This record gives sequence, C-alpha cells and structure tokens, in this order.
Amino acid sequence: MAEEIESTGSPRRIPSAVVAELFFGLGKMTDDEKAARIRRTYETLFRSATVPVQDEKVARRSGTLRGKHAASDELKNLDGADSVVAAHGLLLYEPVVSNDTDFQDVEGLEVVTY
Repeated sequence: MAEEIESTGSPRRIPSAVVAELFFGLGKMTDDEKAARIRRTYETLFRSATVPVQDEKVARRSGTLRGKHAASDELKNLDGADSVVAAHGLLLYEPVVSNDTDFQDVEGLEVVTY
C-alpha cells in the first residue's frame, strides 16, 4: 500500500490526531528499546509527510461529524481522532487510508482500505 501511494505522487498527510494516537501507543509500551525503535520509524515517516494540525475549521467539521454519527442508529460512531481524520479528508478533498471500517459511513469521504 505504501509503495502504491508513493508512486502516485499524492501528498502524504498524517493528521495530528493520528500522531497523538501513535504516541499514545508508544507511551503504553513497557519495552523501552522496542519503543525507541518504533519511535525512530515514526519520526522518519513524519519527515516524509505533512502533519496538518486541527484548526478551527477542522474542529467544527469533526465535531459535527462525530455528533451526527453519535445521534444516528445506522451510522457507526466516530471517536474523536477518527472524526478529526475524516474532517481532514473531507476538507482537503483527499482519501483517507485506513483499515478502520468506521470511516465507511462518512458521507462524501473516499476511503482506501488495506
């Protein structure tokens, strides 16, 4: 999947909410050596991508999405990070690459699964 994305020349963005989730996982690790290796890999990835931050426009869109999904009996719930990622995709008119099926219910969002 990474090679495919790389070959298209498409911009690679990692929303700040994803960065937070990755480092949350690192923070829970008890093997410091393994965590340090993974952290170095993440840092290499971040240098080759743009990390857009959650500004007010993204916050408004993600909050609206999260509320709409929470109020629906048919749509899957979006947690805070997923709603931010979806909002970035919608606002930038770019697909979200994920194996998380929660994104499938976001109207207008293109999702590339792996």
